[in-house]
Order: sequence, then C-alpha cells, then structure tokens
Amino acid sequence: MNLSRAIRPLFATVIVSIELDFKTCRVASHFYRRGKRVTAQTKEFRTNPGEVPIQAIRYARKIRAKNPFTYITVLSQSIVQGILNTDNEEEFKKFGINSAEITYKRFDNHWSVYISNEGIAETKKRFLGLGADFIISPFLVLYRLAKDTFQDSCKLYVLFQRSNITMLITKQNAGAMFGGYYVLESTIDSELIVVKNKLSEEDELQKNDVEQDLQSELSSIEDLDLESDGSDDELIEVLRHDDGAEQTPAEKAETEAEEKTDDLDDFSRINSAAKFIQSAVNEFYNNANYQSEFINEIVIFNPHNISQETLQQIEQITMLEVHIFSCDVADELALLGYESYKFFERKGQI
Repeated sequence: MNLSRAIRPLFATVIVSIELDFKTCRVASHFYRRGKRVTAQTKEFRTNPGEVPIQAIRYARKIRAKNPFTYITVLSQSIVQGILNTDNEEEFKKFGINSAEITYKRFDNHWSVYISNEGIAETKKRFLGLGADFIISPFLVLYRLAKDTFQDSCKLYVLFQRSNITMLITKQNAGAMFGGYYVLESTIDSELIVVKNKLSEEDELQKNDVEQDLQSELSSIEDLDLESDGSDDELIEVLRHDDGAEQTPAEKAETEAEEKTDDLDDFSRINSAAKFIQSAVNEFYNNANYQSEFINEIVIFNPHNISQETLQQIEQITMLEVHIFSCDVADELALLGYESYKFFERKGQI
C-alpha cells in the first residue's frame, strides 16, 4: 500500500491561506477531517509592503511539521490578470490576451479568469521560502463574496484592499460581464515592493535562519498526540499563543502611529480608487467588446476596516449609490483553497 495513503487517516487536511495586503499579513488555517472543517484560526502579522513576514513562515511551517497534508493558498497580485466575458480561447485575442502567455479557468455562463504565466512565477518566487500550492485569483474571491447578492440589475462589485482594488461588473445568471484589477499603492510604497526574480544571498541566509529557528521552536509542540481526535485543537491551542507575546509600550506606540498613517493614506487611496472606478465604468460602457448595461449600484467589500466615511467619498465622486460590507479575505481564500484541493483530489493529482 502507498505509504501516503496508509498514514492519511491519521492527519487532518489543513489549508493555510496567506493574504498580503500593504503592511498586513493575515494567515487563516482551516483544519478538515472526513470532509468537514473541524477548527479554524486566523493570525495577523505586521510587515513591510509586499514582504512575507518571517513570523508567518514560521507559523505555517509549524502547522506543516505536525500535519504533512498541509496546503498553502495565496492570492495572486500580478498586474496582468483579469476577467474575460468569454470562455472561447479564440476570442481572447480581441481583448489583447495571448492565450499562450496566461493560465486561465473557464466557468459556466461563458466567462473566464486568467493570470499571466509570469505573474504566477512571480508569486511562486515571493513564497519560495514556504511554497505556494494554490494560487487564487482575487476575482474568484470577489465573485464568491458577491454571488449571494446578484440581482437582475447590473452592479459594480469592488474588493477594496489597501494595496489594490478588484472590480467585477455582473448580474444574476450573467457570469462576469467586466473585470478590472488596479494597484493603489503610492509611488513611495511601490518602491518598497521588491518582487524577487531569484533567491538572493540575503534571502538564503534568512531562509536558513528560519529553518534553524523552526527546529528549536518545534520543541514546544513535540509531545502532541497526532493519533488523537483532539490533536487539531491541541495544536491550535499551542499556535494561538505562538508569536503572541504582548507588545512593549514602544511597540504599541509604533503600531498605533502606523495605523494612523494608514488611515491618512486611505484618503489618497480613495481618490485613486474613484478614478479607477470611473475609468472602468467608462470602458464598460464604451468598449464594443462588452455587452454594457446601466450600473445602478456599487457594492464594496471592505476587508481591512477602512472607515465607511472614507469609502462613502466614492459615492460622492461617482454619483452612484454605494453599499459597504465587511469581509475576511484570508478566510475566503482558505475556503477557495479547499475547493482547489478537492478538485485536484478528484483528479488523483493530490
């Protein structure tokens, strides 16, 4: 018997999703047994824009060390990704898309989501120290959030993150009529983001440091009983307190100052977002490639508690009614990661 199959019942299937957004990294861990989610946890780490924090890598590796069937799910941040209102590969070229340069997935109601092959490679390199098993399009996260609100009238849906916005125009039973992905970071912030094309010597040293630290830190969970039904809860309890030491007064002051700065930056992001939204609406109305209809409402999904007063500025600028909902991107990403896992499991590829 295959060894993997022999030991499979002893372990949970764990989906660890990592959402990087500006100076925040959120990690959601979902534990599944016999096809049912039995427990979940979300942790948040501060980081530099675009960087995967070492603490998040340690956290995910601790889970994987005790659960070999752990899969890492990440969000694509490629600037070359989008939605096409067709599932016919021959029609991709009219949108300026070369099908040989992208990876895409078709859906019912004749629409497709794509990410450039270069963008996928960039994402894999960004998570080189950990590995990325599933790379999810932000359009799928947005579609999942929005699908229960679809009506006969046409709406513009926006996933408003601090680093970028993802837009989808659709209605009930229409698939996806239009999509857009726009980067919101300022020039200064963008200069801090380095997408590494290869593992530098500094990265190699950092990777080694993480591996050395991990060995010593694993001692805190070494005695867990993996065959026990309660092992998942026991591991979660250990991880809940991991990297969770209280901040010093200086660290708290620094965090509060950063959050105030983020709030100020949100005002400038709103102006940029409003311009992108207007540009997208104009493109939808005027480009013959799209079957345009009147948009009567904007629905904004707000994962990082950008103030509603700030977001309402979009309503003033666009002159469209705006409704705002909170959401948890890391959690949605983990759910999509599990769907990806089940898809490949059915195909015998996991």
